[in-house]
Amino acid sequence: MFILDWFNEGSLALQIFRVVAAVGLIMAILQVILRLLGADSDVDIDTDADADGHVISWTTLAGFALGFGTTGALMVGSGYSVPAASSGGVATGLVIATGFYFLMRGFNRLKEDNTFRIENTVGKTATVYVRIPARQSGGQVQVVAQSRMMTLAALCDSEVATGGKVKVIEVIDHETVRVTPV
Repeated sequence: MFILDWFNEGSLALQIFRVVAAVGLIMAILQVILRLLGADSDVDIDTDADADGHVISWTTLAGFALGFGTTGALMVGSGYSVPAASSGGVATGLVIATGFYFLMRGFNRLKEDNTFRIENTVGKTATVYVRIPARQSGGQVQVVAQSRMMTLAALCDSEVATGGKVKVIEVIDHETVRVTPV
C-alpha cells in the first residue's frame, strides 16, 4: 500500500497535482502502446491530429497534464503557494505539450508513402512479358520501381519478343509506358 500512503500524504492541492500527473503519465503510456501496435483511436480528439497541424491531440494533452501535474506537485511539495505552483505547472505543461507536438509532427513526416508512381519507371530496364507489336498496343512489360515489380501495358516503335529487354522512355498514361529495345 506504499502508493496509497504516498498519495494520501500532503495537502489536497498536492494530491490533485499528483492525480493530474498520473493521468498524464497513463495517457502518454497508452499513446506509446497504441502507436507501437499501429492502432489509432478515432474519438473526438484524433491521436494523429498533430500530423494535420492541429495543436490539440491526445498526445499534447498527455504532455500538458504530465508537465502540469508533476511541476505543480514538486512546487507545492517544496513550499510554493498553489497559485505559484499552478503557474509553474501551466508553463511546464505548455512547453512539454509543444515539444510533443513538434516531435509527433516530425515522426509523422517520416511515414513512408508506398503509393506506386508510374513516373518512377522512366529510365528503368524492363522485361517484355507479352510480345509488343510494332506501333500497336497490346504488349506488356514487367518493371521494378519503388522496390516492387509492376506489369504495365507497353508501346514500342519496333516489335519486341517476349523475354526481350527494353528501357522505359515515356509514360503514356496511368498504366501504359513507351519503351525502346535495349
